[in-house]
Amino acid sequence: MQKFLRDPAGLGRGYPVIGVASGAFAYADPVYIDSNGYLATLAAATSGVLGYYVGQGETMASTNATVAKKCPDYVMAEGVEMVFGSDQACTQTDVGTQCDFGTYTSGAFELDLAGGQSNEVTMFIIGFDPDGESDTDAVVVIAATLQKLGYAIV
Repeated sequence: MQKFLRDPAGLGRGYPVIGVASGAFAYADPVYIDSNGYLATLAAATSGVLGYYVGQGETMASTNATVAKKCPDYVMAEGVEMVFGSDQACTQTDVGTQCDFGTYTSGAFELDLAGGQSNEVTMFIIGFDPDGESDTDAVVVIAATLQKLGYAIV
């Protein structure tokens, strides 16, 4: 599960960045600009979050970087509340802590709460079960490490 807590339609779009060749994008995927200057889905906890993909899902052509130069739509991450599934139930003691993703797969990003909080800095937990359905593995987060800030992630 991954979704925006609120409709992102009114957030505007991030500056057009060419999508990485053969890159797959699914709705609400966290994205960043890779070391070659292309927009890609977040691949590891060592990258900050630039924003979230807002298209209907697409895969870039293998020649996208040189031929099509398609720019996937995204919104900037700052201040955007997201809901992601987690590898275990979120509890009240998790609120106010940071975590990383345990799964970095387009359309299936999952937060790693079981791994503890050591050096996990990508996302900040602000709540859980946003729909009031006793779904404690639905975790509400905001980006804690924004790519635009440009500091080293350890």
